[in-house]
Amino acid sequence: MKVPSEDIPQADYLIDVIRTVIAVSQGARTFQQIATSINKVERQGRYYRKAAEIIGMIATPNLNESIVTALGHEFLRSNPVITNPILLQGVFNSRIFQRIIPFLEINRNNGVSRNELEAFLSNTADLGAKTMAHRRISTVISWLTDLGVIQYSNSRYVLSASVVNQRIDKIEFNNFDEPLLPNANNLNEYTIVQQRATAANESIITYRNSANIDRADNAHRHLVNLTSERIRQAGVIPKYNQFIDLAAHINNTDFIFEMKSTTEANEKSQIRAGLSQLYEYRYLQNKPQAKLVLIIEKPLSRNERWRQEYLEQDREIHLIWDGDNTLYGSERSNIELPFLNLQL
Repeated sequence: MKVPSEDIPQADYLIDVIRTVIAVSQGARTFQQIATSINKVERQGRYYRKAAEIIGMIATPNLNESIVTALGHEFLRSNPVITNPILLQGVFNSRIFQRIIPFLEINRNNGVSRNELEAFLSNTADLGAKTMAHRRISTVISWLTDLGVIQYSNSRYVLSASVVNQRIDKIEFNNFDEPLLPNANNLNEYTIVQQRATAANESIITYRNSANIDRADNAHRHLVNLTSERIRQAGVIPKYNQFIDLAAHINNTDFIFEMKSTTEANEKSQIRAGLSQLYEYRYLQNKPQAKLVLIIEKPLSRNERWRQEYLEQDREIHLIWDGDNTLYGSERSNIELPFLNLQL
């Protein structure tokens, strides 16, 4: 699916988007009032209001009457500046940036030119006029530059993953039908993932409910955080959505992770659930070559130790377990997943 034109900001100055959120919090409700508050003409008042809506800071539930959202209030209560991690997360929650960031990540070694960014935007967004991509990419570049997410060198834009990882633990993809690990520059990959997600809609509801239960568990959160930290230390940005715990593109290889809290009483059922989920997630994300990693809370009990060989030799799934903030795995997993710094 192409990103609708209305979901792509056309407000070049991110600092003025922040000023828009502040203005609405201080009583500016209409786009005319917003324009006056940020010293813009009325047309720009509409643009900046829409930009603040795209990043989830304000909403306009009634005709020309904007309000600050919960995220916007959280942003204002903390420190409403460009370096605030809440702003970065808000920007990354928008679908267009959830396509731009992986594109930059894939090309992080050599960077991308402005023309390549325009071509990518034209391929994945519904912009109408050909000149629209040129104008909209200016906003995208301006925002990412202001956020410190990209650097300009030798006429190319290079992703600074370290800046992202310093401010947020991982990028959340709000849209379950969005590829977490795209590796193509055209729309086809996005279309396949959307079609599969749509066909599996009922199962995805089940996944989402199960993920919500899992993520409420302290042990599960600990496993996610521990793994996410290892991924960030490798200079890569971890990603997740409503049901996939973590995904990452590391050294030209895609990885999908599933975390399970375990006890001796439930380890069999948890491992079986994790196994099936990983296969289904890989299919839904259209990543047949992705390496699958199941991370459990505790080492396997004596009666279940045979499952490690079964998972790794027969199912091609790496089994990792936590041992007091230290990740353990087999020699094979240590070789194929060096970024996890596994103990044998």
